[in-house]
Amino acid sequence: MYARVEAYANSPAAFSALLIVAAIDSAFFPVPPFVLLIPMVIAAPHRWLRLTLWSTLASIAGSLLGYGIGAAMRGGLNLIHIDPNIRLDLGPEWLGKLLLVLAAAAGAVGSIYGIQALRGRPLAWARAGAVGLLAVACLALSTRAGWFNVHGTIGELLSRNWWSLAVVCMVVPAFKLATIGSGLVGVSIPAFLGAVAIARLVRFAVASALARFGGPPVRTWLLKHTHAHPPGPAAGALET
Repeated sequence: MYARVEAYANSPAAFSALLIVAAIDSAFFPVPPFVLLIPMVIAAPHRWLRLTLWSTLASIAGSLLGYGIGAAMRGGLNLIHIDPNIRLDLGPEWLGKLLLVLAAAAGAVGSIYGIQALRGRPLAWARAGAVGLLAVACLALSTRAGWFNVHGTIGELLSRNWWSLAVVCMVVPAFKLATIGSGLVGVSIPAFLGAVAIARLVRFAVASALARFGGPPVRTWLLKHTHAHPPGPAAGALET
């Protein structure tokens, strides 16, 4: 299926196929839109910004389909008296303990990197330093845990902190998990759309810009790191 979708990048229907895949990727389609977007940008570098914006708009529109699927699932679960939108009431003490655990874990990992650095492993000192800074940051935040309180349902918390949903939409490999999950717990539509807009614009813009300014040599790396299938024969055709 990856090869079949990617083959559309060389066809007159490439733009339409990109919009369709970007839209349905949010709900059920197993092939990410980057399979089309990246070779299209490489084939026509001057269109990279236009392709980014249109892909983002299609993905935002399609995300409502994933949200609707999640909302329908929530309705079905409610019929059997199961509420997926659980309520959390947690005071600051839980966060303080969690941050202390994270600081200890980061310190242990930093120690391992430190030992590797003493044995001459490349980049070990840089990794040890980065993990060490993380440990110090977690330790410092643990003393300020009183700033944080968690009270409300998952949907309410994500609606109030929509930026955290945007981060999830950026980093979760299967974007559909975030869209369907948002509908499942009832995230407010404005917060959901705002998070999706930012997350998808960032992901599409980064992939398009790398393809635009990196050229064909970065194509295999991009497809690999955007959770797409390694390029097949159709990929090679674009690079020749």
